Amino acid sequence: MIARELSRLAGSADLVVFALYDPEDPEEPSAYELLDREEAGGPIDLDIGFDFEGVGVWYLCYRDGETFAARKVLLQMRGGRYVHGQVGWFEGFWDEFPQYVAQDSWVRAAVLKAPANAG
Repeated sequence: MIARELSRLAGSADLVVFALYDPEDPEEPSAYELLDREEAGGPIDLDIGFDFEGVGVWYLCYRDGETFAARKVLLQMRGGRYVHGQVGWFEGFWDEFPQYVAQDSWVRAAVLKAPANAG
């Protein structure tokens, strides 16, 4: 269900960024992917898998002139199992979008937070 919703949202997004964080080293993403509707020549088609370890964050950005609105979906996976998830929303100026992603304190807090069902 999550993959289907991410795919649906990506289809109408102008940019999709996926960042993967290792909870042991949350300062920089260990993997990063940027998909641009303009470069793709049409809707962004995501191939979504949850076979990662750590915290994966999808930013689904919708541009409106000089501003943007973005959804962010965070999932933490450990040992092939879902551990934790959050959804957020933020807005800003288009030229500042990279800064929002690079300095997202919401993600840093979630990466460092121990999940409720950790044993």
